Amino acid sequence: MSDEFDQNPDNNYSPFWPLLILIIGLLGWSGYQVYATNSQRVVFNEQFQSAIPTIQQAQTVSNQYVALMKDLVDTAQKDPAAAQIVKDAVRAGLIQIHPNATNSTAPPAAPASTP
Repeated sequence: MSDEFDQNPDNNYSPFWPLLILIIGLLGWSGYQVYATNSQRVVFNEQFQSAIPTIQQAQTVSNQYVALMKDLVDTAQKDPAAAQIVKDAVRAGLIQIHPNATNSTAPPAAPASTP
């Protein structure tokens, strides 16, 4: 049966039209992807610009919290009530105390000698 199609002189198949349709479809799809990505970028930038005051406020509150906790830890060395608050806050996971090696009274370690 395929011999009938091969022997017909009127059967001039050209891949031009299917390839043209495919290329136009791919170009259209790529253009839409670029448009959608750009639209998302614009919306993201608008949301980020509107969130900047909130981010700055959160950073300010965080810095104040850190300063308050440092002051509380310093006060805890002299006041037993503050020491109990620090102890409870550490147990609850609200603060973490890391000893600072630069504030110690011990002299710095000697550098290692190389032979």
